[in-house]
Amino acid sequence: MSPKTPRPKAATGFTIERRSSCGKIYTTVTVSPTTAKPMEVFIRFGKAGGCGSAMADGIARLVSYGLRSGLEPTDAFKALSGIGCHLGSNTCLNCVAESIRFVLAHLETGRDINELIEDAALAEANASTHDFI
Repeated sequence: MSPKTPRPKAATGFTIERRSSCGKIYTTVTVSPTTAKPMEVFIRFGKAGGCGSAMADGIARLVSYGLRSGLEPTDAFKALSGIGCHLGSNTCLNCVAESIRFVLAHLETGRDINELIEDAALAEANASTHDFI
């Protein structure tokens, strides 16, 4: 990896609200003004404090450091995807991975990020319906 690039004083970001098994989680992905790629991730739970929030903050710092040091955003998405816990597969880390994926899809296609999120929610709802049939 290359040395960490300095953070600009201002950067555009997308804050995405997702519902996980732990409750609401808000992921902010900021985009570099020079490369137009994700460069930082911030994670906040709907509830303040606790070990989960501390772990999420640590993970966000590591992902941000990696992104600013040459880590490809798709590799960050892959690393955080599919991590389950005792509450099931809809974990906080999967929500963070999905948020990164939504921002990448928006940057690549120009599609409205809210439409991407709504399409994913509809697909999840349809998949859940088929599980019970």
